Amino acid sequence: MRKSISLLILILPLLGLSIFTQYQVERRFEFPLPLIVEIKPSSFIYFWGSLLGLRRVSSDLAWIRLLQYYGTSEGEEEHVHHLHHCERGEYEDLLPMCQEVVRLDPYFHYAYLFGGGCLAFNHERYDEAIELLQQGIKNNPKFWRFRLYIAAIVYTKTKEYDKVVPLLEEAIKYRDCPEVVKIFLANIYKVKGEFEKAIAIWEHILATSRDEQVRSAAESHLKEMGILR
Repeated sequence: MRKSISLLILILPLLGLSIFTQYQVERRFEFPLPLIVEIKPSSFIYFWGSLLGLRRVSSDLAWIRLLQYYGTSEGEEEHVHHLHHCERGEYEDLLPMCQEVVRLDPYFHYAYLFGGGCLAFNHERYDEAIELLQQGIKNNPKFWRFRLYIAAIVYTKTKEYDKVVPLLEEAIKYRDCPEVVKIFLANIYKVKGEFEKAIAIWEHILATSRDEQVRSAAESHLKEMGILR
């Protein structure tokens, strides 16, 4: 009898949550349901995610939403990746969406690096990039690579590329270095006339990237440099 009561106590809240969630979905959306990138998660979702010990899962969902947002051209449905400089006004929600991810999982190192790299090197929104990385330092004071990225961003902002290069060369040694940082360094090498170093990065990207758009860009650069035909 006691086991039945205990089981009932466990099931009833979950049943209530399921019914309430279905009600919220039916009230807010019409079928077919929108893409996840079009949905702004509510504090209700985060509350239950935290209450049920699913902060990491909630963070992963926010991360997927961020990638869909940043992987889609604004005003378009086709998926693209930002391999070159983008206009500063694009993707104005990039910072708050990154902050949304790390608020749920403060130890998600790659989210800080990815967001900081994109904000700084794709959009020249240096202050926002530094703000995000400083938040990473606050939550992960021993993860020194955040400081490395901040230094690189500061020197990029002041156009001191000779000081940027050693920092980025250190950054790309690590497996969790975002491809946007590698691409930025390859472009610096190309501008400086250090073509062998640029080629080495593009060849590495071509060999290791899982992103077809990035691989295609690497192949184009290598063809331009006469390495591929």
